[in-house]
Amino acid sequence: MGVVKSDKTCGMYEVKIDSAVMPNFIKVWLLHGYSMHEVKPMPVDKYRGVSLQRELVDKIEEYVKNHPETGYNSLADFVTDSVRKRCEDLKILIPTPELPTLEHFNINEDHVTVIDRARKIFADVYFRNSRVLCEACSSENCEHVEYALGLPKIQRVLSKKGWVIEEGKIIRKPY
Repeated sequence: MGVVKSDKTCGMYEVKIDSAVMPNFIKVWLLHGYSMHEVKPMPVDKYRGVSLQRELVDKIEEYVKNHPETGYNSLADFVTDSVRKRCEDLKILIPTPELPTLEHFNINEDHVTVIDRARKIFADVYFRNSRVLCEACSSENCEHVEYALGLPKIQRVLSKKGWVIEEGKIIRKPY
């Protein structure tokens, strides 16, 4: 068992490394005051390190420390985010598109189904007997109804049945 001393910003730590347990697993024990904490090592095949100029690292660490509102908790967070953004700019990585909260799923004879990702539901909006009803909300005027009425395909189908819809609002219902 070897002993390495480290003086991180949070104080002096004595680190004991026991590599005799298994070749691919290293147990690291931090003796901090009178308590011991086991620290699991990062998976060897999942991460790689890079070297950065000390001056740059010092500036980034100072920025992260002085600007907690940015959401960066460490140098690693900042560098990972910066590299990811640059890779997206260069088209090395393609960002995952943000899916819309509401999406038209299908249309049936008397209703349209809307996917609501925020509520994680399928909302059926019915158009029958000159009435509109969102089954999910039990409402005639909710975001699902407004969304459905704003879809050109739905507007065309309803206009053939005598409905008049302008700018996603019902102007006249069939008699």
